[in-house]
Amino acid sequence: MRVVQWIGLVMLLLAGTASAQGWTAFSPEGGRCKVDMPGTPTVETVPLNSPGQTLTQTEAKVQTGGATFFVSWVDYPDRIALSASSDTMLDKVRDGMAAGNTLRGEKKLTLGRAQGREFTLAQANGTTTAVRLYWARNRLYQLGVTGRAGVENQPETRHFFESFALVRS
Repeated sequence: MRVVQWIGLVMLLLAGTASAQGWTAFSPEGGRCKVDMPGTPTVETVPLNSPGQTLTQTEAKVQTGGATFFVSWVDYPDRIALSASSDTMLDKVRDGMAAGNTLRGEKKLTLGRAQGREFTLAQANGTTTAVRLYWARNRLYQLGVTGRAGVENQPETRHFFESFALVRS
């Protein structure tokens, strides 16, 4: 009987730890994605200047425990999206993000039919950002966790990245 009580106590403690972290499923309207975030994100839409037009980026962000978690997406018009392969588009975004930073640990990913990349950016000020990019149906998704060196290996970062999914709208 004591073993059963002990197992029950451990289960309660583990459940308390999971909810204490505050992870919630976030599925933004029009985002065509879902991801677990360590709290309720703030969402903002900002214009991005692109040659000949303005694109709109939507970003959801949560700051918690010395790290910032974010997911964003940008829709590209056909004339841009169809002008290059998924690999080329992802390479250009990676190169833009890496400018002035140290790029580490890049690997190619797939999520269903979407092509992706994962890499780490080390900034001169000591901040590190773990990044995942996906290109799906003219849309660029960016996921990132910014924090101290080693943030890319933290369980919270891995949970965030692995929880991301594309959904049909």
